[in-house]
Amino acid sequence: MKLLFTSDTHVFPGHLTRILKAAAELRPQLLVLGGDLIPDWRRTIRDTIPSHRAWVREKLLPTIERFHRSFPDTRIFLDLGNDDLAAAAPLLEARHGIDFELLHMRIAEAAPRLALAGYMAVNPTPFLIKDREKPDCRDWTGLDVMGVRREGVETVSGVERRTVLDPASGTIEDDLDRLSEELLSPRWSTHDFLFVSHCPPRSTALDLTSMHTHVGSIAVRRFIERWSATGRLRASFHGHIHESPSMSGRMIQSFGTAPAFNVGQESEVLQALLLNTDHPAETARPVTVDRSGIPTVGLNASGGGT
Repeated sequence: MKLLFTSDTHVFPGHLTRILKAAAELRPQLLVLGGDLIPDWRRTIRDTIPSHRAWVREKLLPTIERFHRSFPDTRIFLDLGNDDLAAAAPLLEARHGIDFELLHMRIAEAAPRLALAGYMAVNPTPFLIKDREKPDCRDWTGLDVMGVRREGVETVSGVERRTVLDPASGTIEDDLDRLSEELLSPRWSTHDFLFVSHCPPRSTALDLTSMHTHVGSIAVRRFIERWSATGRLRASFHGHIHESPSMSGRMIQSFGTAPAFNVGQESEVLQALLLNTDHPAETARPVTVDRSGIPTVGLNASGGGT
């Protein structure tokens, strides 16, 4: 099964159109957009709430709907990331299962004996917005890292509200434990799976910032290591740290036989990844899409960056 993946399309407003043009050309069975979708930020979070809702309602939903009508055999998976205001989420929830399927804390059957599991929260950041941001692990929350903000705002209620990250309210590790329990349930226990996590695993080629620091999630790394050891995890897909592939020189990190990918997203040229889900590591190819919308497929994703 052919899969086309990208993340962090908020970098340039034209990236949504470009990835759909690339999908129309490449005809994947699965198209995955791994978070941070909305490019329309305003001066304040309060001003951004209506602009994010308007972009989802007037741009994202009609564009995805038109694509789905033209290419009904391509299943689209997407969800909001930590830079997309949660106030816009109800608009997506209303269309879940119609033109696309949402990812966060969900498992879907992608093919016979192959599932797709999603998780979109990230570990603590220096940013003010705390939608889809959580303490990392029970034994290491990430809240004491220099520069990280514990206090901020969330918009889940539809308005801007002050909030404080609190490990007692749950961690990424807690969420991923619940996801693991579901993967072990009779419904999914005979399935291999693909994992889409907006946040990359920590201390890898996928989470390196321009300051040469690793800022990914320990909980995400532990989840990947646990499931790659079972042989059931075929591949994982990440974003969040836009510059990591260019900083590390790689868009792939191997965990046993399971490759993990971050394509990066830093310019007007859209970065994406094309692979066959039966053999992800061997078939993964970088894809670039310029203003024309014509995709250029590279030779392999195992060596250099994007």
